[in-house]
Amino acid sequence: MAASPDDPVVPGFTDIGKKPFGGRIQENISRYETNFGQEEVSEQQKKERVESSKSLADSFYELITDFYEYGYGRSFHFAPVLDGKSRAECIAEYEKSVARTIQAKPGMKILDIGCGVGGPQREIARYSGAHVVGMNIQAYQLKRARQHTEKEGLQKSCSYIQSDFCHMDKIEDDTYDGVYIFEASCHAPSPVDVYREVYRVMKPGAYFVDSNWTMTDSYDPHNPEHKRIKHEIEIGNGITELRTEQEVLEAMRTVGFEVIEFKNCHRDGDLPWYTFLVGKGWCSLQNFRASPVGRWMTHAVLSVLESVGMVPKGTSQVHTILMRGCLGLIAGGKTDIFTPMFRLVARKPLES
Repeated sequence: MAASPDDPVVPGFTDIGKKPFGGRIQENISRYETNFGQEEVSEQQKKERVESSKSLADSFYELITDFYEYGYGRSFHFAPVLDGKSRAECIAEYEKSVARTIQAKPGMKILDIGCGVGGPQREIARYSGAHVVGMNIQAYQLKRARQHTEKEGLQKSCSYIQSDFCHMDKIEDDTYDGVYIFEASCHAPSPVDVYREVYRVMKPGAYFVDSNWTMTDSYDPHNPEHKRIKHEIEIGNGITELRTEQEVLEAMRTVGFEVIEFKNCHRDGDLPWYTFLVGKGWCSLQNFRASPVGRWMTHAVLSVLESVGMVPKGTSQVHTILMRGCLGLIAGGKTDIFTPMFRLVARKPLES
């Protein structure tokens, strides 16, 4: 199950874990687990964890990018699950809905913050005709994004910037006609830091969509089981501290945005947002890889490959972290204390 010779940028089992850091995989795991090893931490430890969120997110995505591509494709986000539609179809429809919301069209310059390997960026560029700039702090993901963009012949409509989304020093004020974020701002030390920079680089009157990971109003911080689930989601997804819906909403208003809409967008689906994680649509190879049986088989094969030296030591351990996060996500969805699609739509006032 190695990469097909006809599509050399798709990772297979024997590619996973090799490209970003080779023999440094164990070093990255150790650093990552040092930061996330304890469920109960002091306020000072929590503060230090948040302050190191930039390096933690970078380490996390260095570890897991190939796994994400192998298991979930090139769009690293959830979408409302539509009955009778594949995961890829649901993802594409959600991306197009974001393009419509920010009113992307030919001649516009749109910013995709935390672009991953560019799946949403390319979909929105094709659909809208706008030029979409992907921004990411993670060098390996940008390398993958450029490979995919070149393969799909979209170099004229997709370009890239390496930058920290809390400090977009390479971007001038009032540059972009629209901005969107898919499930990336949850990695920031503070949502205010991200939103302030987004506000600055947007043109007056432009629209912004953030589809964010949050704890819902059903979350009880004093409930031990709720706290455990929250921690599992955090450790399995490289997040220093998940915030509540109200915290995120208040942060957006604080920087001056006119908030037009906010809702748990997963409720627009016909089925629970975690449906594909529990096994819907196994007839598709991509859906099967993301299913419980597919995850188990991937882990078993990686363990064998690691034992014979075909993938680096620690590769199966990375997959264990991801499976732990996946089970946390499913539990968060079933208890309704977590959503990966708290979608905020905002506008920068014309008079700003």
